[in-house]
Amino acid sequence: MTIVTKAGLAAATLAVAALITPAGAADLGGSIKDGYAAPLPVVHGGGAGPCYFRADVGGSVSRDPDTKWPVYNERFDGDNNNNNTVDSHEVWYEFAGDDVRNVEMENTWLVDVGAGCGSGSRGLRGEATFTFRGDRKLDGEPNFYEGSIVGEPVGTPREVLDDPLHTNVKSYALMFNAFYDMGNFGGFVPYVGAGVGAAYHMVDEVSFTGNPNLINRIEGDKTLSFAWAAMAGVGYQISDRAIIDLGYRYIDMGDAESGRVDSAGFVNPAVKIHDIAAHEFKVGLRYHFGGDRAAVYEPLK
Repeated sequence: MTIVTKAGLAAATLAVAALITPAGAADLGGSIKDGYAAPLPVVHGGGAGPCYFRADVGGSVSRDPDTKWPVYNERFDGDNNNNNTVDSHEVWYEFAGDDVRNVEMENTWLVDVGAGCGSGSRGLRGEATFTFRGDRKLDGEPNFYEGSIVGEPVGTPREVLDDPLHTNVKSYALMFNAFYDMGNFGGFVPYVGAGVGAAYHMVDEVSFTGNPNLINRIEGDKTLSFAWAAMAGVGYQISDRAIIDLGYRYIDMGDAESGRVDSAGFVNPAVKIHDIAAHEFKVGLRYHFGGDRAAVYEPLK
């Protein structure tokens, strides 16, 4: 009885398999005898992740900064002892002013590197960038320093000359920026943004030309200053992960100043440079990383 039962179950199983096999093949789009094989899953990369690295190059068009260097000149108070020589007790000091006139700061190149994350082609995006800038020569004309008159004969004439002050300034900036991407318009994504951070200035030695009373060089110095920026631009997606970025930035990098000791060891007022700012134009690449990956079924070819 047991052998008959087992034989019956085996036969029933074979019969059910014979009935459902054609139906199952038809559900997949054909039958095995037609040479059709079920498609295999093909893994496709999903959209690029929201975070990216960036690199930019461009030009920095400098604004002429407000520059100060106070000048005090000796004034003769009368030949009290009638020796026809200016003595130290016979002079007083007159403030000639601290405005440096006709200031010009050169333009320079820049390189940006950074990283950020965003919400897509519409919405907020944040990033941190570090900017390298080349040297910028600064020239200006402070009020004329007439030199000491102590020990000179009374009535010695003075010669007034211009164009005495020269130095170089190099600036770096670490900025934290926030952007609003306005949406995708045929592949173009315009944006606006603002940023805050810090600027590190390196002021070179200050030299004077054209003034025989200023033959020494004042030492340079380094300054850390608050910086802010306003930005606008447009990105264009050239692949799933890469975006070309054309941008404009107005940046104010705060103040810098020279040292005070000159090459002869005398202490002088520092040359102070206020509102170091620039209009900057740059082109760069944003490369997105991360993102999900999805399995999609496709017909075999």
